[in-house]
Amino acid sequence: MGMYVDSFLAGIGGQGILLMGQLLARAAASQGLQTTWLPVYGVEKRGGDATCTVIISDEEIYSPVVAHPQTMILVHSRMVPRFLPQLREGGLLVTNSTLISREEITREDVDLVEVPAGELAQDLGSEKVANLILLGVLLRKTEVLPLEVVQRELRRSSPKGKGKQLEINLRALELGYSL
Repeated sequence: MGMYVDSFLAGIGGQGILLMGQLLARAAASQGLQTTWLPVYGVEKRGGDATCTVIISDEEIYSPVVAHPQTMILVHSRMVPRFLPQLREGGLLVTNSTLISREEITREDVDLVEVPAGELAQDLGSEKVANLILLGVLLRKTEVLPLEVVQRELRRSSPKGKGKQLEINLRALELGYSL
């Protein structure tokens, strides 16, 4: 098998989980890679569960469903008991330590990267970019896509007239990648 990375992203509606997954999938597709993006979210506009699975491969993907993902980003503590058991042994777990304490992570058989994404996002001037900081960490740790490819997709998909927010978004992604 060639290159294959699957990622499960989970948080609360409004934390940018689906955006993070879409960005990853679109960036992969722009490179000619096979990709799937499978979002699941509640009917609530904010506060409900939001998850998505992204698969990136250089070969055909037969199903968007992953029982035990290789990589996982958990943004809110409410997601930990429900989804942490699904992470594959030896898998990469990236957590937002602003909202998830170390004590909540009950597994020792995973590669844990704790990121104070909430505080770092505030330092950048927008709490909304915590998700992009975490995505930057995932990109660096997995090397699934170059940072520049995801930055290009972020620029392409950002609404016109949002230059200041776009710059903060790009800085957040870069900051996460540098951690």
